[in-house]
Amino acid sequence: MEEEISRIIGCLAGLAVGDAMGRPTELLFNYRRIEARYGKVTDLIGREAGAVTDDTRLTLTLADAILEKDRIISADELIDFWKWHPEFTWRKFLRSYNRSVGFWIGEHIVAWAGRLGLPGHLTGYLNLSWLVAGNEAAMIMAPVGIICRGCPVDAAQAARDVARAMLTGEGVEAAAAWAAAIATALSKGATVQSVIDTARSNASPQMRSAIERALSASEPYSDVYSVRPALYRCCRRLVTIDARETIPMALAMFWLADGDPMTAVVGGANLGRDSDTIAGMAGLLSGALRGIEAIDKSIYGKVCEVNGFDLEDYAARLATVSA
Repeated sequence: MEEEISRIIGCLAGLAVGDAMGRPTELLFNYRRIEARYGKVTDLIGREAGAVTDDTRLTLTLADAILEKDRIISADELIDFWKWHPEFTWRKFLRSYNRSVGFWIGEHIVAWAGRLGLPGHLTGYLNLSWLVAGNEAAMIMAPVGIICRGCPVDAAQAARDVARAMLTGEGVEAAAAWAAAIATALSKGATVQSVIDTARSNASPQMRSAIERALSASEPYSDVYSVRPALYRCCRRLVTIDARETIPMALAMFWLADGDPMTAVVGGANLGRDSDTIAGMAGLLSGALRGIEAIDKSIYGKVCEVNGFDLEDYAARLATVSA
């Protein structure tokens, strides 16, 4: 049980640390601009160093909604819980172009649609991110993977059900593949390869092809820095928040790091594009595989302090929820 809790904490901590480390570099978009300003990012940097974005905040909002019901929830139940969240004020909606100060515009849209009476299984149609298979659903699936740990097929189905609150189409399928990967990373005897195989086997044809291209492009490289030009060539989509870009890049970082959380997080943070999501995704898979002991204590402590998080408490409570 001690190892299981360590890995659940590691999953949440890897997400938060990756999100915080990648937040400042996301705004630079390109890894060359990151190099020009910071060189190599290996610690928390920038204004409000350690602050997270909507990736972690919305993940914990989903966790709160699940913990209130003490079970996996539906899209309708998520929106019913989420629509009165204090982040969804008019003032913050006007600043929602910047995810570092609140939730993204699509997240405001689905919350306000819920306030107006639209059920959660339909709100995802109003978030135009579905046109590019947005990240919003996949990036928050850690609680689903935690509860369904060891049962990737169940995790994928539960993810599809709740993800409709955020998106429709490919974005929902991306969430299913990602939740399945998390569930496998938290299972006994998991390996880097078994996690990647699960992500591929639960992915849509488009996502599977993108994952295979990213992993194939990464094969000649041995570190998370030199691979960046190759990943840019094979993975870039028209819009940076497309899960068909972020998930393959995150899996490439996870693979190159051999599941080491801090190496994976650093790789994502220095990659650019949607670097907070890539680093957070790579970090949570690695943390789930290796446990909290593999995450830098100083950086993790600073992230929890800056954001007021008690991730150990979340982990302990999520561990008791039955799938």
